[in-house]
Amino acid sequence: MSLRMATVALVALIMSGCASNRHCVGVKEYQTARTLPPPVAVEGLSVPESASALQIPPAPEHPVPFAHEVADPESPGETQLECLDVPPRLPPEKLGEDVPKS
Repeated sequence: MSLRMATVALVALIMSGCASNRHCVGVKEYQTARTLPPPVAVEGLSVPESASALQIPPAPEHPVPFAHEVADPESPGETQLECLDVPPRLPPEKLGEDVPKS
């Protein structure tokens, strides 16, 4: 039984270590990659149009960063990193408002 508990504890420890890692900190290699020019038509070659072909949309005019710094509500004058992969915290006054009291 102790081997099973040790295994569960080890798995929980490994998973909690992965959960605390922020992937949005710093500039990643793919963020500085150059875009290749679109292919050009070759004279004498016709490419068939396909309804099932994947279409790459154009880049947005105002891209949303994966992370940005915001004011830290708990420490005035400080900033904290807000990532898109982590949901924002609810303000304290909104917590529990919709919960019926029994």
